Amino acid sequence: MNARPSRPPDPNADMVQALAEVLKEIGVAARTLAFRRAVSMACRDDRQRLAACLDAMTPGQLAEVAAAARLLSTEAEQALARREG
Repeated sequence: MNARPSRPPDPNADMVQALAEVLKEIGVAARTLAFRRAVSMACRDDRQRLAACLDAMTPGQLAEVAAAARLLSTEAEQALARREG
């Protein structure tokens, strides 16, 4: 029987994995910053810049922003009702 010589571990494998994780985290940070920018524009009632900010987002980001906005609106209305109640 001819046994295959074992391959040495790829020294770049760990680096490739680490780079993939860094890129994933950069994506998370970019989404977070885009969301914060949109919230900032909305709080300042800067509709023109808000529109530009939203136009630059991906459909997935827009869905996340819309869901967060609905939750924030609901919770804010409930907090107001408790104070006025």
